[in-house]
Amino acid sequence: MKNLASPDLAASNQAGAPRALLASPRHTLHFMAVCLVLTVVSAINGMHNSTADSPATPKQLNLFYAFVIGMEWMWVRFVYKGMREYQRSIVEFFGRHRLTLKEFGKDIVYATLAFGVDYFCNAGLVGLLQHGAQPANPVLPALPVGLLAVTLWVCLSLSAGVCEEIVFRGYLQRQLTVITGRVGIAILAQAILFGIGHGYEGIVSVLSIVLNGLVLGALAAWRGNIRAGILMHVAWDVLAGFGIVS
Repeated sequence: MKNLASPDLAASNQAGAPRALLASPRHTLHFMAVCLVLTVVSAINGMHNSTADSPATPKQLNLFYAFVIGMEWMWVRFVYKGMREYQRSIVEFFGRHRLTLKEFGKDIVYATLAFGVDYFCNAGLVGLLQHGAQPANPVLPALPVGLLAVTLWVCLSLSAGVCEEIVFRGYLQRQLTVITGRVGIAILAQAILFGIGHGYEGIVSVLSIVLNGLVLGALAAWRGNIRAGILMHVAWDVLAGFGIVS
């Protein structure tokens, strides 16, 4: 089977030096611990909201979106600080070679192909588990209406696409690849953590997001960077806001 590890990561592993790590193993353990804590808190909060008598108002949703945008970038800051101690840079995740129009075109093509694979796999999963009925999404109980709501949703989609690819497919997947020596284990582990972090959305959504994480993880490992994954992730979230995908 063809090795999916990126050229940059493979070169680091061949060196066999501690520098192959992006950050300290303790930093990664702290990262995973925070993920689990947020999973429990969000699941409890989701259960509470599901029993609430009145739905969230547009103002509450807008404040929530602004809060989540801030949290996304805090994750990136956490990763940045951990990597800085090892003199590594987040820029590595975007590829070391100069981005040309041809390479960007390839990123668009691969993002489109991955989007299609993910869409049909998710449709099959939902059809199998819920007979075609789409699971409710507490983050998007209704389509954004009004300039402010649409702007915040697009900003949230951009932030999620950039930040989550940096954090999960950039940092966590590469770090676990170095620690375990197996890219397949790393892809699976980051996808599971990525999925359970959305526990408040219900088991079907968690499985769907794990599947999404697997597709994005394989794409990042194969391409050696997260550019195509960011394009796919942002496109999916933006389209979800307009009810085109779910």
